[in-house]
Amino acid sequence: MVQANIRRMEQLELEAACDVLGLAFADNPNTLVLARGDPGRACRIMRAAARVGKLGRPSAHTWVADLEGQIVGVLHAAEWPRCQASTAEKVLSAPRLIGVMGMGLPRAMRLMSCWERHDPKRAHWHVGPIGVHPESQGKGLGGRLLASFLAMVDAQQSPAYLETDVDRNVRLYERFGFRVVGEADVSGVPNRFMWREPA
Repeated sequence: MVQANIRRMEQLELEAACDVLGLAFADNPNTLVLARGDPGRACRIMRAAARVGKLGRPSAHTWVADLEGQIVGVLHAAEWPRCQASTAEKVLSAPRLIGVMGMGLPRAMRLMSCWERHDPKRAHWHVGPIGVHPESQGKGLGGRLLASFLAMVDAQQSPAYLETDVDRNVRLYERFGFRVVGEADVSGVPNRFMWREPA
């Protein structure tokens, strides 16, 4: 197992964290649908979406895995009820997202709308995205990020919630106490919605 330092992200590391998420999600099913199968474009879409719609928001809480001064893993979370973007945030972010998504924006809106409908209407921490740089995947960093975050959540006695479209991630999250509470097909991609009560 790689001995990376798990800590909160500093603001000046925002771009590096978005770079990691872009690379980590370049082969993600939902992102590839938005990019029409182009991994390079999927990387750019995820990087922009992470910057505008997740890590750059005022409600963002972000942890990183730091390996010898390099960010190699990222976990974002937001606390309910500010886990979903407000109408004003969506309007402000739309021009930036249109530029990178182009014709994929309608599909992105369908995906976000589906996720919003499934978002629990009770107090929780909404987790995601979680990503590890491709060169550092398979070394336990994603699990260490998640374990560190869940220790904080458990100390607060708060539940956690996330979405995933990757089968192997369902099994990973189940090991951490999440269970599937809903499913939906969006543009041909199965999405699972997972809930975890505090330990």
